[in-house]
Amino acid sequence: MSGQRAGGRIFGLDVMRAAGGILVVLAHTGWLVSTHWPRFPMVPHVDWVDLFFVLSGFLIGGMLLDATESKGTPGFRLIDFLQRRWLRSIPNYWLFVLVNVLLLMAGLAPGLLNDRAWAYMVFMQNLHEPLDLFFWESWSLAVEEWFYLLFPIIVFGSMALFSWRGKQSFLLGCIIFITFPIAARFVVAHHVVDPLTWGLWVKKLVITRLDAPGLGMLAAYISRGWPKRWHALRWLAFLLGAAILFTVGTTTYEEAPVFVTYGLESVAPFSVALLLPLLSAWRSGGMLSNPIRRLSLITYALYLIHMPMVYLFGKYVEHPVAWVCAFRYALLLAAMLSLSALVFLFWERPFMKLRDPIGRWLRKRIA
Repeated sequence: MSGQRAGGRIFGLDVMRAAGGILVVLAHTGWLVSTHWPRFPMVPHVDWVDLFFVLSGFLIGGMLLDATESKGTPGFRLIDFLQRRWLRSIPNYWLFVLVNVLLLMAGLAPGLLNDRAWAYMVFMQNLHEPLDLFFWESWSLAVEEWFYLLFPIIVFGSMALFSWRGKQSFLLGCIIFITFPIAARFVVAHHVVDPLTWGLWVKKLVITRLDAPGLGMLAAYISRGWPKRWHALRWLAFLLGAAILFTVGTTTYEEAPVFVTYGLESVAPFSVALLLPLLSAWRSGGMLSNPIRRLSLITYALYLIHMPMVYLFGKYVEHPVAWVCAFRYALLLAAMLSLSALVFLFWERPFMKLRDPIGRWLRKRIA
C-alpha cells in the first residue's frame, strides 16, 4: 500500500495501534484511581476502539487488494487469507475465553454462565442481538472477526461469480459494509431507551459497527487509487479528523440521543479514517521506532489480558495515600504489559509462524 511500508512497518500506524491499546486500558481501569483522580483518564470521552477498527480495515484492505491481484483461484485466495487472519486472532481469543470462564467459575470475576455461553466460542455473542454474560470486552473482537470473514467472502465471491476485477469487488464490499450498519441501526433503534440499551444494541453489536472497519477499507482503496491526493491532503485531513473526533466524537447519549443512536458510530470512525493519510506517511520515529513497534505488537494480547488482571489484582490498587495508589496502579499496568509480551512471544507468535507453511501447503493442494 502506498505509504504503508518501510522495513515492513510504518511508525505512524504503530503509534495509532499502540495509542489505541493504551487508551482503552486506561479507560477501563481509570476507576481504580478515581478516589484521587476522578476524571482520569476519561477526558476526552472517545471510543478508542474505533482506532483498532479503522486501522484493521486499512491494513487488511491493503492485504486484500494485494490478494486480489495475486496468483491462484479466488477460492484459494479466500482460504489462504482467512487462515492467515485466524491464526493471528483465534488462538489468543480462545485462550482468554477459557481464562475468563475459569475466573468466573472460581468466583474471581463477575458474570454468568448458562447454556448460551457457547456463542462466545464462535463470536456469536453480539452478532445481531446482545448476549451480555461475561468477557464483556470481547464485543469488539467479534466485530473484527466477522469483518475478517464477510469482507473477503464478498470480494472473492463477486470475483468468482461475476468475473469482476479485484478493485470492483473491493469497492462493492466497502459500499455494503458502510451502508448496511447504518440501516441496521434503524432496525434495532426501538430497543434503545437509555445509555445502557444504546451500548448493547448499537455500540456493541456487530451488525451496527461493521462500517468502522469498512471505512478503513475505503481509506485503503482511496490511498491506492489516488496516492498523490492522499498524500497532498494529509495535514488537512488530519486536522479535520482530530477536530471531529474530539468534538462531535465525544457526544454522549444524554446530550444527543438521536444522533448518538443513528450517527455517532459512523461519524467517529470517519474522523479516525481522516487521520490515516498523515499517520501512514509517518515512516520512522527514530529512537522511538522499536519501543512503539514492540508495544503495538502486544496490543492484542494487552486488550485480552487487562480485564482478567483487574479482576485478580485491581482490589490492591486503592489506597488513601495518593502516591501509593499511583505506584500500585503503575505496577499493575507494568504487569499487564509484561504478561502481554509473554503471551505474544510464547503463544501468539508461534501460531503466526504457521501461516506461511500452511499457505504453501494450500497452494500445492488447491491453487
